[in-house]
Amino acid sequence: MRNRLAHLTILIFVACIFSSGITVAKNEVYRWVDENGVVHFGDRPDGNSDAEAVKIDENSSHNITPVTNPPSATANEQLEPEPSYAQQQRDEREKKRKENAEKKAAMTAMCESQHQLVAALEPSTRVIVEQQDGSTSRMDDNDRLERLGAAKTFIAENCN
Repeated sequence: MRNRLAHLTILIFVACIFSSGITVAKNEVYRWVDENGVVHFGDRPDGNSDAEAVKIDENSSHNITPVTNPPSATANEQLEPEPSYAQQQRDEREKKRKENAEKKAAMTAMCESQHQLVAALEPSTRVIVEQQDGSTSRMDDNDRLERLGAAKTFIAENCN
């Protein structure tokens, strides 16, 4: 009786091993790439026209080879992949640094021009200016003081 039970157990064990091998051999596996470039495997093609059947080597669970030639790359796959979130953040910070540097350079140039204007208007009451038509004339004192005040205000508010 014991001997018979042992034979029966071994027979069931061997039958399970063979039946699992047959089941794997009969099942088809499909491979497809989604719109984000992620490769998926499944027992159904998931309604995807790019899904391809793959052949699984029965002797090894690691070797998977496509049954058909891989589809040619579409226009979207040929494009450069979208940068990661971290890379996007680095790019955004770099863009802001450049914008701030450009603003600082423009402000420095404005401050310099206002300093030059103060240097030209403050010490002398007789300021000669060139008109648009090329002629020269003396600047009115009220106009000179108005421009001088505006330049000093700009320097006080915007320059170090």
